[in-house]
Amino acid sequence: MITEIYELAISFKPFELEEVVRRYLKTGADPKEILDSLRKALLYSYQMYRNGGFALPHLSAMVATFHMGFEVLKDRIKGLGSKGRILMGTLGSIHYIGKDIIKCFYIGEGFEVIDLGENLLAENFIQSIEKYKPDIIAVSIFLTNAIKELEKLVDYLERRSLRDKVKIIIGGAVANDAIARKYRVDGWGRDPESAVKLAYKMMKEVKKSE
Repeated sequence: MITEIYELAISFKPFELEEVVRRYLKTGADPKEILDSLRKALLYSYQMYRNGGFALPHLSAMVATFHMGFEVLKDRIKGLGSKGRILMGTLGSIHYIGKDIIKCFYIGEGFEVIDLGENLLAENFIQSIEKYKPDIIAVSIFLTNAIKELEKLVDYLERRSLRDKVKIIIGGAVANDAIARKYRVDGWGRDPESAVKLAYKMMKEVKKSE
């Protein structure tokens, strides 16, 4: 871990962080080590939030800081390979903070993430599946009106015989084990740690099907 980058990240100093990341890259620092420092800062911030030391605005600040550091890194990281491609977004509502936090954790672990944004329909995911060919679709659902759209998405994957090649996972306020079973998704995550573990598990299953 590069301590200077970690300290700037947990202090929510995005502009200083951006400058320091550029400096480290110019001096030949390993991009993976820089990304690992950002990932550890993100994990620290989430743990502080979970334990009551940080409020939601702190997490939002951490997400913004992480992204500014990653923007400098991303071209270097692309050349190092990806652990898998994840297509993600929020169905049927404008909720984004939880999705953005999970996205940062996925990026920190070395996954390639395509974020479609918020207030999506199943059709938005379906069009993007053909375009990006993801290994995993990660869907945030916060309102019950998103369930019908989730069902459409699962039906599409089944009709196209893609269930082995493309795994679908859910998270958010409406996600739970019962919903996952009823709507035939491959799993659900209740927090960043479980979402990351689930992504690794899904990638193993995708590779087995190849």
